[in-house]
Amino acid sequence: MTLPILSRGLRLRLTLLLAGALVFLSLPGFAWPTQSQWIPVYRQGSILQDPNGDANGSRNVVSDATHAAGFIANDGTYIYFRMRLDQSPAGQGGQGLLEPYGWGIEFDTNNNAGNYEWLLMVDGVSQNETVALWQNTVQGTVGDPSDRPEILQYSMALSGNYQITAADTAFNGDTDYFLDWRFPYATFKQYTGLTDSSPLRLFEGSSSSANNLSQSGADLVGPADLLTGFSDFMTPFGTRPSTGTVRFVADLTGSGDVTQVTAGDTIYVRVDDLDQNHNPTAADTVVVGLTSLNGDSEQLTLTETGVNTGVFTGSMTTSTAAAVINNGSLQVELGTMVTATYVDAIAANLQQNQARTDTLTVHRPQIQITKSVDKAAAAPGETLIYKVYYHNLGTALATAVVISDSIPANTTYVPNSLRVGAAGAMYATATPKTDSAADGDGAQVSGGSVTFIITSVAADNGVPNSGPDEGIVFFKVTIN
Repeated sequence: MTLPILSRGLRLRLTLLLAGALVFLSLPGFAWPTQSQWIPVYRQGSILQDPNGDANGSRNVVSDATHAAGFIANDGTYIYFRMRLDQSPAGQGGQGLLEPYGWGIEFDTNNNAGNYEWLLMVDGVSQNETVALWQNTVQGTVGDPSDRPEILQYSMALSGNYQITAADTAFNGDTDYFLDWRFPYATFKQYTGLTDSSPLRLFEGSSSSANNLSQSGADLVGPADLLTGFSDFMTPFGTRPSTGTVRFVADLTGSGDVTQVTAGDTIYVRVDDLDQNHNPTAADTVVVGLTSLNGDSEQLTLTETGVNTGVFTGSMTTSTAAAVINNGSLQVELGTMVTATYVDAIAANLQQNQARTDTLTVHRPQIQITKSVDKAAAAPGETLIYKVYYHNLGTALATAVVISDSIPANTTYVPNSLRVGAAGAMYATATPKTDSAADGDGAQVSGGSVTFIITSVAADNGVPNSGPDEGIVFFKVTIN
């Protein structure tokens, strides 16, 4: 196939169209982070600050003890950065969008403050103003923020990816301004190899250059060296690493500390982990694994208890049915343990993906039976009263308890002598029962045995002869 020869004008137009196809465009209806979604950058436990008179105009980064010099935000689609400047950076740079300077962030991603690995630069110098991600592969002088990166990994048009707004301060006598810019978060992670919970540190500043930060003619935020100038560690969501915990609690408010549960109850789980509070204006979620010794396992999503708490709770029902994995209910075995496991993505000591666990015991009933007779010796024709005392020594309700006893040899059962009473009852005060199973009164005589079915026996209350955790059944025989 032969392509037609293009005129110079047409060739130029086609080139621009192809180049434009590579530009990352703003989505319709895009909204920048709200004021409450911007998270201040911290250094040595305090918000990032810089002297207010160490540079001129829009290259001068300004702040005080309550108004940070730099901010970060992340909505999962874009990662955003904000810098507080002494004057508006709008001007006549390469395309007339910004003044002909640079503003940027250097990133320490390998926990070595002597150098940086990545630079995200707002370029107002070049003919085509951009937001560019540079990689620093050859480290220069230790601690030098002006070390130039070698590889331009990704560049996108500045237009549509920055904004200038009036700040809430007026240092040096005039209105200050915020310079905000954004970068596609998936692209940021792709090139840097970071995850949502990777530790990183920031070094911020302005520059007279398009691809490095420089003290000369510009402003490095805080100390002029990386070793003391890097921020505190944070995640790409701006949260500072904290050690997460998990525990079983009494309700969805996260109160109490539960160590035992009865099968059939709802269990509640709480996670405390401030670095998972990704969005300060919405409730975030985390996931906990639940396992029981009968082989069941479930994934439980916990929801933040407020829009900015870092506390997450969730609930799940339990039962003693056969295990069915990931069916939304945890099948448990009486007397065994249930374990909640939370994978702490990053701890305060920067260790990643550490398992945090808590356990609780599933209550089980334990019925104790004691049989006695009212006479130590008896002659033929005399009547004996047998008493069977039952007591639930366990920590769970027992249901449908069956008490069965054989009629002793050389005796004859006395018809309609079955009785059921509370703890401490005498035969005369106990409730009579019929001998037939057909009437459904929970007692019967059949095949040389007496049988009682007790509907429920409460868990042990620790007080003898006091209530529903114990009782007595009776029957009579005569000596042959």
